[in-house]
Amino acid sequence: MTRDFGAMAAYIAARTAVPFAWGSNDCVTFAAGAVLALTGRDPLAGIPAWQSERAALIGLKRRGGLFAAVSSVLPQIAPAHAHRGDIGAVMGPDGPFLMMIEGATLVGPALHGLFRHRRDALVCSWSATA
Repeated sequence: MTRDFGAMAAYIAARTAVPFAWGSNDCVTFAAGAVLALTGRDPLAGIPAWQSERAALIGLKRRGGLFAAVSSVLPQIAPAHAHRGDIGAVMGPDGPFLMMIEGATLVGPALHGLFRHRRDALVCSWSATA
């Protein structure tokens, strides 16, 4: 499967100022949108959408937690083997969250748009195209 880096860059540019919103611009939906832009494949197809933090947590718990849920739709890979466009998890004060690997940095949704994080913060990663 090929990676459309132009579409990925356009996706990031379009999300630069989009505020965080459960079910449309949270870490899971952002990561899924990045995979869709990069590959044309929607990893959330068939998974019910949520509109609140509570609903997201219930949905993820039913799928075994965040890591298990992502691993059910994308193959897990070692962080050292992750490439541009793959999805990674970092630990935050409230638990893990997903970001897309840009290269030397990670990108993901924040309260008022996107933020970047150091790549060495990855604790887990998944291939967008394997």
